[in-house]
Amino acid sequence: TRLESAIETVLGKGIRTGDLMQTDGGKAVSTSEMTDAIISELQASL
Repeated sequence: TRLESAIETVLGKGIRTGDLMQTDGGKAVSTSEMTDAIISELQASL
């Protein structure tokens, strides 16, 4: 689905909430920032 694709894209950019962070890096963001990133990807796919 488009939602799953948007989530995969955001995760592929290394954006993570604290509970998803790995020791190999990435950018830790708040839940609302993660939501905003996913929404942005969804809007870009329209």
